[in-house]
Order: sequence, then C-alpha cells, then structure tokens
Amino acid sequence: MMNLMHLKYFQAVAMCQTVSAAAEYLHISQPSLSGAVRSLENEFGVLLFRRHHRGMELTSEGEVLFKLCGDLLRRAEHLEERMRDLGRERKTLRLGVPPMIGSLLLPEIYNGFLSAHPDIRLEITEGGRQEITGLLSEGYLDMGFLPHTMPLSYELAVLPVDCLEIVCCAAKNSLLAQGGTVNPSALRNTPLVLFEDSFFQTGEIKKWFAAGGVEPDILLQTAQLSTMIRVISEGIANGFMFRRLIEDNPELVAVPTEKPISINVSLVWKRDAYFFGCMRSFRDFVQGMKK
Repeated sequence: MMNLMHLKYFQAVAMCQTVSAAAEYLHISQPSLSGAVRSLENEFGVLLFRRHHRGMELTSEGEVLFKLCGDLLRRAEHLEERMRDLGRERKTLRLGVPPMIGSLLLPEIYNGFLSAHPDIRLEITEGGRQEITGLLSEGYLDMGFLPHTMPLSYELAVLPVDCLEIVCCAAKNSLLAQGGTVNPSALRNTPLVLFEDSFFQTGEIKKWFAAGGVEPDILLQTAQLSTMIRVISEGIANGFMFRRLIEDNPELVAVPTEKPISINVSLVWKRDAYFFGCMRSFRDFVQGMKK
C-alpha cells in the first residue's frame, strides 16, 4: 500500500536531483531515501528515475507521479495540521517584541486581541532584533515583530505591519525646536541621548551621522524610554525616537531629519514552522490592525 512518507522522500529526490542532497535536506540517511524510491518503483512497476553521473533524472512515469503527489502531500499536511490543532488545543502564543515597538503596538494588542480571544495566553519576550531572530530560529518563540530597512531572510514568513519615522527630539523651549529640519552637521558637538546599541533604530541613527561625516556626541545611552524623555525634556541633551512615541507629549518637539529616517516593522514567523491556530488568529488580528 502506498506510503505518504515514501512519496515525500520521492518528491525531495526529484526536487534536489541527487539522493545525497535530498538526504541532507530531510536530515535522514541516504539508504532510507534510496529504499523509499525502490519501494515505490516496485509497488507501481515503473522506473521513476534515470540514474547517471550527474544525479537523478525523472522518467516520464516519474514526472506523472511528481505532478500528482504534490497536491496529495499538501492536502495530507493540511489535514495533519488541523488534527494537531484539535488534539493539542494549544492556547499559548510566544511572541517577541522590541521594547520601543512594543510601546506602540502592545496596548492595541492587549486591548483588542486578548479581548477577542480570552482563551489565548500571550507570553511576551522583549529583546532586540538579533535576539528575537535567534529565539525564532531556535524555536523558543512562535512569532515576533522585527524592525528592518531591507528584506528579511527567506526563512521567515513576513507580514508588513507599519513604517515608523525616526525624528530628532528636543525640549519645547530649545533652539532646535524652533522649526525646520535637522541634518548631522547641525548636531555636531551637540550632546545626545540615544537608546542602547541593541536597539535597531540606534544603528540607523549612527549610520545617518556617518553618512553626514559627523561623529555623534553621545552623552548617554539607555534602554529606558522614561530616562530618554526626561533627559530631553530637561534640556540636557537632544535625542532620537519614533515620532509616534512623542506626538502627544507637550514637553517635547519632533524635528524631522533633512533626509528622512524610517524603519519598517513586520510580524514574522519561521516559514517551515508548524502554524498553530493561535498563530493564525494573531496573524489575522495584526493584519486587521493595518486597515
């Protein structure tokens, strides 16, 4: 009787064109793969591959099986996912969030998503982009919000969420707050407070200064939003933050950069990871947040 695992092995050999490459892709032994292909050939009474020094080439019969088994394997995988969801009843979503992005997104998530899905529990891990990416890769997180300016790795499924503008922040009575835009030269020898280097936006700000040929005069780096706001509002230093974080703060003025600095934010998860029902619910909620 036809074995679905044998079909999966056959499909991998057909795609990789060598048994060794398919075995490495599936993390199984080469004899197991070769045995699965021989089993299918014996069961159907056909030759599925022509074997030559360059690898494995599908025969005409193999081409037919390859076209037909793709849809069958997809349906079997979908059935398996649905039944796992029903059987496990998993209701915990492990989510990674960078701190400043969390300040903008988490209130709506807590108020909206958890209200609509009281049976789902969120486990939030705060961290920088590199830390969240690593935890996703190792399977310690299910999903995460990542800041980026370039396309993310193909290993990640990506749902674009927002585009955040970074602005220079100044006390309301400072000279910098009088209007216009700012460039790196205008901030030469000006004391600055920045977030720590683990924050993605700090790297983008330093690149902005480097492009302008200016070494920033960094007075303080911190991980605390409250510290940043206090230092700027008291006129001790200027800083950089997402515009939306300060637009309702009467003590601070947002001064746009001459060449705009912006960061994309996306919800990501491992492309090949099992997609639990709670992950699907959260993805759909975040997609609705964009509207």
